[in-house]
Amino acid sequence: MWYIIAIILMGAGIGLYFGYRSQGEKLFQIKAVQTYLSSDLKQEAKDVEEGLGEKGSFNKLAEVKGKVVCDNPLTSELARKKCIHYSMSITRKWEETYWDKDSQGRRVQKTRQGSDTVAHNERSVPFYIEDSAGKIKINPEGAEMIREKVYSDFKTGELGGSKISIGSFSITLPSVASVSGRRTIGYEYEESIIPLDRDIYILGEAADSSGEVQIQKPSEKKNKFIISVKSEEELKRDIQGSMTAMLIGGIVAEIAGVTLLLLRIFNVIQG
Repeated sequence: MWYIIAIILMGAGIGLYFGYRSQGEKLFQIKAVQTYLSSDLKQEAKDVEEGLGEKGSFNKLAEVKGKVVCDNPLTSELARKKCIHYSMSITRKWEETYWDKDSQGRRVQKTRQGSDTVAHNERSVPFYIEDSAGKIKINPEGAEMIREKVYSDFKTGELGGSKISIGSFSITLPSVASVSGRRTIGYEYEESIIPLDRDIYILGEAADSSGEVQIQKPSEKKNKFIISVKSEEELKRDIQGSMTAMLIGGIVAEIAGVTLLLLRIFNVIQG
């Protein structure tokens, strides 16, 4: 058993290390990529077109900042808010009893909790970012969306078989078989959006391959595509905090795993 725990701890440490590296790459791009006005990107695309004599060859990493503008926005399902992107979910929280062994090998009954996603929906539409120099189109497909939460509710009890209607969303919750041994604690409803008329931050690739200059998912996989309700400075602080936590957690997990493994190898602990 101790061998398994040691391996799990060391695996977790490795996972945290790779997470730390990924966050570091994201932070580097946010710091390194220049912020442009919409007019500057359009002018550069025009210069490339004139220089090469053809359209569709312009592309570069860019940051843009401004207000969300959209003639045909979405209406979120739960909060009924105007937006260009929303993500909603209904999650069933449950608990169950099970049998396990204690440190002395005796069978004991324990309780654990878990959750299942009952419903999930996510939608986006193309939109424009308006800044002091004009506006530029955004194709949100493939972006990492950093949203704001606009709806959160928890309804206790087993609602399986009941029809639930919130905003424009309606669902008949599935009945949960009693033989599963799992008791429903309740259902959690959540929705997050990127709202209309909100100042946001975007990191992506400016390109004119679609016939119009737009910010889109970068052609190179290593490059990030982020659409965020948080500002650039807020994102930097969040990422730096996440990196610190991952680094400390990874070091602690590795030390704990290696220590446990050595203690077991030298029979300091049994099992």
